[in-house]
This record gives sequence, C-alpha cells and structure tokens, in this order.
Amino acid sequence: MRLGNGGDTAAEQPVTNSGAAAPVSSGHSRGRWYIVTILALATLLSYLDRGVIAVVVPSLKADLNLSDLQISLLQGISFSLFFALAGIPMGTLADRVNRRNLIVVGLVLWSLMTILCGFASNFTMLFITRMGVGIGEAALIPAAASMIADLFAPSQRGRPMSAIVAAQSLGGAGASVLGGMLLVYLASTSPISLPFIGEAADWRTTFIAFGLPGPIVALLLASIKEPERTQIRGRREGNFLRFLGSHRFLFFCVYLSFAANFVIAYATALWSPTVLSRVYGLTPGQAGIAFGLTMIIANITGSTLGGVIGDRLASRTIPAARFRLSIAAAPLAMIGGLIMVLAPSAAFFLGGFAFAGFAAGVLIGSSYPLLYDVVPGTMRGQAAAVYMIVGNIIGLGGGPLAVALLTQLIFKDQMAAGMSVGLVVLASGATSLMLLLLAGRAYANLSGATALETA
Repeated sequence: MRLGNGGDTAAEQPVTNSGAAAPVSSGHSRGRWYIVTILALATLLSYLDRGVIAVVVPSLKADLNLSDLQISLLQGISFSLFFALAGIPMGTLADRVNRRNLIVVGLVLWSLMTILCGFASNFTMLFITRMGVGIGEAALIPAAASMIADLFAPSQRGRPMSAIVAAQSLGGAGASVLGGMLLVYLASTSPISLPFIGEAADWRTTFIAFGLPGPIVALLLASIKEPERTQIRGRREGNFLRFLGSHRFLFFCVYLSFAANFVIAYATALWSPTVLSRVYGLTPGQAGIAFGLTMIIANITGSTLGGVIGDRLASRTIPAARFRLSIAAAPLAMIGGLIMVLAPSAAFFLGGFAFAGFAAGVLIGSSYPLLYDVVPGTMRGQAAAVYMIVGNIIGLGGGPLAVALLTQLIFKDQMAAGMSVGLVVLASGATSLMLLLLAGRAYANLSGATALETA
C-alpha cells in the first residue's frame, strides 16, 4: 500500500490542489457521509481496543499480581506517552500523504498489539504492547479530522465531527458493555486454551477477541476515497509552530482546556467500572454493563446535541458560537463530579457520571470544529496531533494516575476510589471553565479575523 501524497496546499476561500475555486462541501452528500461512517467505525474500534483494559482490571490485577499504581500506568502512560510521541509525526504525515492509507496502517498495528496484550505474561510485556496500541492509534484522529474538514464547509463540520466523538463514546462505553458481557459469558464456560499459554484467563481471551475485528475494518477503510485537500485563498499559512507562537496564549489555554475535558473522560471511563465493583459491590460484568450503558446515553447525547447546536449557532454567524457553547457546558461536569464525591450508592454515582459524561460529550464534540474555525487548512493534521498529544498525556496519562494517587497517597483507602474519581472530575471541570474564560477574547478576535478572510 502506497502512502502517496494526497496533495499539497497553501492557503484558504476553499480551493482545490489544482487552484480552482471549490466549496469545502463539494461532492455528493451520501458519499461524504459514507466516508464519515467508515471513519467513525474505525474510531469506535480504536476506543474499544484502548478501553477494554478497564473492564478486565480485577482479573488482570489478580492474575499478574499488579498494584493500583501499575494498573494506572497500563491504563494511562503506557498508551498515552507513546501515542503522544507518535502524534506529531503522524500529524505531519496526515498533512502530506494519503490519509486513508495512513489510517489503515495504524489500524492494523493497533489491532495486532491488542491481540498481543492477551499473550503478555507480566507487567513489562503488557506495557510494551499497550505502547504499540498507542502508536498505531496516533494515526487515526489527525488524518480523520483533516479528511472531514476537507469534506464539509466550516458551518457544517459540527455534525460529522460529533459523529466521530459519538463513536469515541460508543467505543469507550462498548468496551465496558461488550467486555462485561464477554466476561459474564466466559465465567459460565470452560476456560479457552490458547497457543503458547495453554488455559487462558478471561482477561486474555477478552483482549484477543477485541483485537480480531481490526482486519475487517481495515478492508472497509480501503474502500473509501481520499478527499481532495482544500485551503483558503488569500492567506499565506506558513509554519505551524510559528502560527502557534503568534497566538501562544490562546492555544495554551485552549489546548489545556481540551486536556481537562480528556481528564474527565478518561478518569471516569477507566476507573468507574472498578469503583462500581470495589465500592458498591457489583460484579465486574455488571459494573461494565451498567457503566457502559450510562456512558452511551450521556456521551452520545452530549456530543450529538453539541454538534447540532454548534452548527446551528455557527450558521447564524454568532461570533465564536462553539466557544460559547463550551463555556456553557463546563459547569455541568462540575455538578457531576460533586455528585460522584457524595454518592451513597451505585445509582447516585452513575447519575453523577451522567452529568459529567454529557458535559464531556458536548465539550469534546465541539472541540475539533472550534479548533478548525481558527486554524489554517494545511495545518489541520498538525493541530489535531497537538490536541491529541496534550489531551492524552494530561488526560489519559494524568487522569487515571490522579485517581490512583488520591486513593493510595491521600485517602490511603481503596474504598475511597469513588471520591477520588469525583474530585478529579470536579477539579477538571473547573479548570476547563477557567481556561475558556481566560481565552475568550483572544479566540473571538482570531475567529473574527478568519471569518473576514473566508467571507
């Protein structure tokens, strides 16, 4: 497979590589949405594979004799650090080569590494295979988000990007639901024998089962067409780092706000099933299903409504529409975190998560269009890569770790894990809101200037 050049661009009203004027939304709607559907399917699979580890924590921890700190490293840093290190090269490639083929290569890699997680015999081997999952998945979002930006006009990007975020939510929730259902089934059957390891623990079979659909989705990805790149006429876009530097305060605040949203998403997704089992007495299977269903409803509702409302506001030329929507959503996460801290039962804990999950869906669903409203067209892959790097280092690397450190070092009580999750959500929601408020004027100025250039 050739990672060929998808076309070079240089500037913004949208024009194609040939230099002819062409709307970003060119092409048949059905064809554009087919591409979005396949990209969303790949995104769903990526979140299934990165998130399944949360469901198997009890059996994995017991089988390999791991501590909470080691578990948090496997859930977070092992994936996020190498996801981040691969992010900039993948983002640069997404701006230069065939993006579809880049995603296919990444998908095959992360699926293989998910399968190999099931054959790991110790912490080190699991750490290495989770690294591989992170490197493979680093190719996906920069390329997929760049493709969508080339397929849809600025006022239409919220809905397709909300479909990608909904797929992220569905994948994260599906890891809990499908993983929980698989664990329930495996508990009722005879152990499965695997090559090299013989009789397999349930967590091994679960990893392998989640990695197997990868080749099928890779074939579906190969069926879509690489969109022609677009740009905005009249602006010399220059160097990406120079562009960031000229708006350093704005992007410092915006990227860290995005990262705080990721902390909410990952701290809840990776620790809530454990909290429901450890603190509230649910079985791992019950915990995965209950949390997963709540996550599906909350996150997908939030991301879908956020995309629709954001597009509607943007189409009415309301200044910084998606930015204002994000400011309105952040306090809901704080309310959810407070409920989780005080939750006397699993039902209350899940109710608190519903608030936080809805807010995270709105915030993350709005974030990509919000970013692309002010970033030049030929820098979208790199902008998305920086977003994913900052978001995943802080969110995936720091979110689960913060919960573990609060539980082990501050509360010194494993039964306080639910309070730890709630405090992390509450603090992250407040941080996101504060950063958005600080960046409000700078964002409005830059988005206003961009709107004048594209008028």
